[in-house]
Amino acid sequence: MENSSIKKSVLSLACVLALSTSFMYADTDLAQQANDPTAPLMAVQLIDGYTSDFYNGLEGENANSISFRAAYPYKWGETNHIARVTLPVVTDSPTGDTGIQDMTLFDMGVFATSWGRYGVGLVGSIPLADGNEQWSVGPAFGFVNNTLSKGLNIGLFNQNLFRVAGNDDRPDTKISSLQPILNYSMGGGWNIGTGDIQYIYDWESSQWASLPVGLQVGKLHKFGKLPVVFSLQYVYNFADEVTASNGFLAPTPKTNITFTAKFLFPTF
Repeated sequence: MENSSIKKSVLSLACVLALSTSFMYADTDLAQQANDPTAPLMAVQLIDGYTSDFYNGLEGENANSISFRAAYPYKWGETNHIARVTLPVVTDSPTGDTGIQDMTLFDMGVFATSWGRYGVGLVGSIPLADGNEQWSVGPAFGFVNNTLSKGLNIGLFNQNLFRVAGNDDRPDTKISSLQPILNYSMGGGWNIGTGDIQYIYDWESSQWASLPVGLQVGKLHKFGKLPVVFSLQYVYNFADEVTASNGFLAPTPKTNITFTAKFLFPTF
């Protein structure tokens, strides 16, 4: 009788551990996809970025912006695509200027490989009320390797914007950005990585406009059947001598804290 009870207890414990492990790996897989920009995953993000300090600015100056971003995977012919739109709104700035900024549209064909995925596409910027009043477009390329280790993403994304029309009185938009992809899903929905940091080079003024280092920590949480990734990121920018079009040093973000809520729709 005792042996039978022990066997039942061991079997029950094994079932619980197996279910717990499967749920942990399911969360790990979803968290990894959530931090892979090439993954065919529909997502909607709300991003709040707070700049607490500026180079070449007055002491105590800060800024804040709220961005809406949506990613939508679809198929065109035999090719998988990911379309993404980002709309930022400045809610506070050192100059007092606030409002909707330029909308960024992104579309990329995604191709699977034995080591992960790579994508090729176009990125464009649409001028809105409070932006730089220029239409811009350019090529984009990126790759993510997700086979080196369970839950690990390593890759790089390059986006380029060049003016094609708009306000002639402003300096032409000629920028390239490099976004390193480094993220590790630790299990239980937790992940850590570099987040959405971008090294930006301004070809018009021949200078680096942004040279950041950052760390992001996130946690996947499920509200019923809706998965949401909450993340907090700290960024320090080393580009401390960025010149404006008039030749003077421009106020440049020094430290930034970003909170993101990313709503995932894996079964859409």
